[in-house]
Formats: sequence, C-alpha cells, structure tokens
Amino acid sequence: MPRLSFTVRNIEKLTFDPDKGPVDYFDTNTRGLGIRVGQFTKTFFAKADVSDPRTKKGYRTVRKVLGRFGEITLEQARKQFMGYDDGEEGFVPGLRLVLKRQKVRTNGSDVTLEKMLEAYFREKRTADGRDYKPSTVRGYTRIVTHHFETWLTLTLPQVAKLTPDVVIESYKHSEGKHGPYGARNAFVMLSAIINYAMVKYPAAIGTNPLNVLRFGKHMKKIQARTERLEGKEFAIFYQGIQKFNENIRDCYLFCLYHGLRSQEAATLRWEYVNLDRLTLTIPDTKNRRPLYAPLCRQSLEILERRLAQREEGCPFVFPAVKTVRYSTNKTGHVRLMATALKLNTGLNITVHGLRRTFITTARRLKIFEDADRLTNHVDSTVSGRHYDATDVEDLRRPLQTIAGELERLMTEGAAKVFRLH
Repeated sequence: MPRLSFTVRNIEKLTFDPDKGPVDYFDTNTRGLGIRVGQFTKTFFAKADVSDPRTKKGYRTVRKVLGRFGEITLEQARKQFMGYDDGEEGFVPGLRLVLKRQKVRTNGSDVTLEKMLEAYFREKRTADGRDYKPSTVRGYTRIVTHHFETWLTLTLPQVAKLTPDVVIESYKHSEGKHGPYGARNAFVMLSAIINYAMVKYPAAIGTNPLNVLRFGKHMKKIQARTERLEGKEFAIFYQGIQKFNENIRDCYLFCLYHGLRSQEAATLRWEYVNLDRLTLTIPDTKNRRPLYAPLCRQSLEILERRLAQREEGCPFVFPAVKTVRYSTNKTGHVRLMATALKLNTGLNITVHGLRRTFITTARRLKIFEDADRLTNHVDSTVSGRHYDATDVEDLRRPLQTIAGELERLMTEGAAKVFRLH
C-alpha cells in the first residue's frame, strides 16, 4: 500500500481513476491514518490491529471511517485519530486508541449455555420493559442449573447439534425425576434462552433443538391448578398445622386469612406492619404493585403473638425457626413448603391453594371486587383504572367477613380444635 506525507496539497494531487479500484494511502507521519481514493471521493479512515486470540496470528485488523476529504479537513481527521487536549475536557482519546481498546467481537461460537443464561436475565426485559425481579432470576437460574448441569458447558454450536433423540431422552429422564410439571417448566425456560441466543448469535445457532418436544407433543399440557380447602378439609387443615412450630403455623394462617402468596407472608417485615392503624403493606408483589390492606381480628391476634416473642432486632414477622442442626436458614425468615403442608395435614393442598381458598370463600360470600383488591389483582376496566377511589378502610369490613367465615369453617365441627388466643 502506498505511503504519502499527508498535506492538503499532496491529498489534492491524488487523482481519481474510474478504471481502477479504490486505492488506500497511509500517512508517513501518523501510523494508522489513511485515505481511500475511490472513483469520485477521498475518504479518511483509521486502521488498527486488535488482539484476537482466536485467530492464527493472534490479532486482526479493524477500520473506521473518519469522514470525506472536503467535508472534514486534514486537521480534523488528525484530531479524531490522535486525540487532543481541549483545555477543558482534558485528554480526549484518539480513535486509533479507542479501536485498539475495543473488545473483540464474537459471533457466539465460543459462548456457552451458562453464559447465555446469565445474558438472558441481564439483557432481556419483561413485557412492560422492566428488569426481571431478583427472585425470578434466582428461581429460574436454580431450575436451569439443576436440570441441565451437564449441558451448561456446551457452546451454542454444540447446543445446535443436540439430536432429537438426546433431547427427548433427557426430557423423559427429567419427567421421571421431577414430574411432568417440573420437567416442562425447566425445558420451556431453557427453550426461551436458546431462542434468545438464536436472535443474538444467529451465526452460532440457527435452530432450537428443543422444538422437537413441542412439535412431537412430548410435553404434557399444564392444567390450571384448582386445589383448595373444601368442607371438612378446613378442620383437617387446622388440626394438621398444629404439628408445626407455632411460628410456621401462624404464617400459614396469615396466608389464609389474607390470601397472600407464600413469599409475601414469609418475608413480611415489621416495618410494613402498622398496629396503630391496623394496616399492613406488601411492597414487592408479583405484579410489582404494592398491596395496602387492613388487618382483621384474626391476623391482629397472630401479629400480637409474634410481637410478644420477637427477638430484639429481628426484622421479620415470621423469622426462621432454629433447629438442632441449623441455627437459622440463610434467608432469615420461615419457608412455607407445600410438601411439609401436605405431610402434616394429609391433604393435597399447596401454599398457593390457601390463597385460592381465600378467593373462593370470598366469592361464595358474594364479595367479588373487594376480594380482587385484597389479593392485589389488577382491575383493568376503565372504572378500575380511572374511577376507583376505594382505600384500605373500605376493605376492612369485607376482609373481616371473609376471615370470620374461614375461621368458622376451620373450627366448626372439629372434635379437638381450639381457638388461638
């Protein structure tokens, strides 16, 4: 490539030759600064070698256009290339230095499934444009790493080569070990991560090998769960939870009396409870809308018991229970487990089933809109979005009616059931 001492006069002397292809000239005084003479234009550019261990030479060359001669001056091109001190902003790095510092671009061929899992939650957003909640990230990361431990080290090209037989066999193994719902949940999550990889690194992975599960109808369709307490099950449930430590028992009852989700009750902090105004706040709910609710008589009794036994400085209403083996769990608060609930009650009931029981009981009492407000279900109607001005005090009587009915169902007809005071 020809070299030339870049001056305005020398650049003007460079002639266009329509019969030849573009010719690149490099400045003898400024290494890396060039000008391309085409058929009709002269264009300044910067050129630099960037370290790239994936290449045989260990580096590759990158270029960046600075601007056309005539639209920018030689002096402007040099300033862009070299950088300069403008007296106020301080040192401005030249383009050549920026190019040399830039990260090596990748087509994704060396990206592993584990890195793609991290990128999925770091880069993607929810449907409403927000970051994923930390609890969601932790939950799904735990599921994927648990189900696909041997696949996480695979690169995207290796993932693309997973055969249908391998995928189907892996799914059946997971289904036998974790059940159809657990297997489906894990594979649907992994499929979403691979789909994102296909968009981000199309050169590395062009197909999703997990599609065979969907097209082949291998994954069982998840039916909406309907478990809830009915009839005599209320008394059986009430008797069964007496087997728990009273702290855990109270948390299950609190879930039921307020229709809360498991984590909403388990992580409740004293700072969000106002015993003077008889209200509570759940700041972090599933739909990210804070829940402001009144306290009923039953939940107030629970809170007074917990307050009387509160250890100084403990922020949680329902702190983790100390056992012989463990002084406390890592979270610091109780964990409500469906398996333990089923074991102690003998009922096919989950923690979320208690929330479903609250809503069903409210509807049987002909309490509809207020039940939705108490469980933080969003009213998307025009009236709900723009005209509903109900507040905590408006919900106090409906909540007490629901809680009273739940208490009656649990205690009425039970042979040896006692009311907690």
